[in-house]
Amino acid sequence: MNKSRVADHILLLLAIKPPGKLVDLDHILEKVGRNSGASQDEIILNLNNLVKQGLIGIRNNKYFINKSGRDKAWGLVYDPEMVLSYRLVLLARNYYPKISDLILPFLRDRPVSVVKVFSDEKDPINKIKPIFSRYKRIKPRTYNLINSYRDLMRYVDMHAIDFIPYVHKLGQNYPDWLVIDIDAGEDIKNAGQLGFELIKEVTRETYLIAKDDLHLNPCIKFSGSRGFQIWITFTENLGGFDAYRKGVTVIRDLVENALKGKYDELKEKYGSLISDPITTSTVAKKEKRRKQILLDPSSMKEEGDVRAPWSMHHKTGLVSVPVHYSDLKSFTIESARVETVLEKLSRLHDAFKLEPSDPSKIIKLIGKGGLLDFIK
Repeated sequence: MNKSRVADHILLLLAIKPPGKLVDLDHILEKVGRNSGASQDEIILNLNNLVKQGLIGIRNNKYFINKSGRDKAWGLVYDPEMVLSYRLVLLARNYYPKISDLILPFLRDRPVSVVKVFSDEKDPINKIKPIFSRYKRIKPRTYNLINSYRDLMRYVDMHAIDFIPYVHKLGQNYPDWLVIDIDAGEDIKNAGQLGFELIKEVTRETYLIAKDDLHLNPCIKFSGSRGFQIWITFTENLGGFDAYRKGVTVIRDLVENALKGKYDELKEKYGSLISDPITTSTVAKKEKRRKQILLDPSSMKEEGDVRAPWSMHHKTGLVSVPVHYSDLKSFTIESARVETVLEKLSRLHDAFKLEPSDPSKIIKLIGKGGLLDFIK
C-alpha cells in the first residue's frame, strides 16, 4: 500500500456524499481501511492533517468535506489507484446538475430503471457492484419516478448513475418512441477502431433511410459503450408493441438492401468484418451474429426500457450522448467523456430534439395488421 494515498482515499469517500453530509468516524475507518489497507491510527492521523489543511471540517464529532476539499478530490476522478465506484459517483455528482434540464424530459411521467454502483468487496479499486433497480422491492410494486431535479439528485445521492426509462408510460400499451438499438457482434467489437467505423457506417445508413426514404425525423445518440441508437417519435401511434417491433425490422430490411448495393466497396474498406447479410434484427443466437450489426427491436415491448439520452453508462462512465448527424463521422469514444460533453454542451444542446414524424410511409410498410389489432 502507498501510505501517502490515505488522505486521497478519505477525500474521495467524503466527496461522494451530498453537500453538508456529516460522516461519522466509524464509517470512515471502515471504508478507508478496506480501500487503502491503512490502520486506524494512520487514517486518524490523515484525517487530522486534512482538517488542519482546511479541506475537511468537524461538526458534532462528525466529518464533512468543504469546497476546497471537493476541488482537490475532483482531481482523483480518473486516478486508477482510487476506488472505481466512488470515481463514477463523483463524475455523476458533477455531471447531472449541469444537464438535468436535458435528461428530465426523457424520465418524467414513466417508470425509470436505475443502476446504482457500489464497491466490489474483493476488489474495490478496479471493480464495481452494480445494482439494477426496476422498482422498489415493496408491495404494492412502486416504480422509480423521476420528475424533477430534486428527484434526480436524490437518486444520485443513492449512488444511481445510469437512468433507463420505460419506453411507455404506465398503463400505456404502445411505446412513445421507436428505438433502433444498433449493436455489433463480438468480432466487430473486437476489431477496435475499424469495427467502430463499421458501426458508424451502419448508423449513418439507418439514419438516412429513416430520414430520406421514410420521411421521418430521426435522432442519433451514442449508447455509452460501443453502439448507437436511433430514436423516432410519431404524430400518431403505429399500433401496439408488435407494430413498433415490426417497424424496426422493416427499417433493418431497407438498410440491408442499401448496404448490399455497396457490398464491394464495404468489403474493400472493412475486409473480413463484412458478412452476408451485414445486418440482422434477430436477437437470439448471439454466436451466429459475431460478424453482423444488430438492429435490435428488443426494447419495443411492455416494460421495455432504454438508456436515456444524456445518461451515463454505469460500465464505462461515458455519456449516452446525442450526436448530430453531421458529427457522426468524426465521433470518437473520447467525444462521450463527461468533461468533453460538458465542454461542448452548447453545440450538443439541440442534438436530440425529437420532432414528431408523419408515420404514413412506415405504416404502409408494416401493414395495417398491427394498427387494426391495436384499435380492436
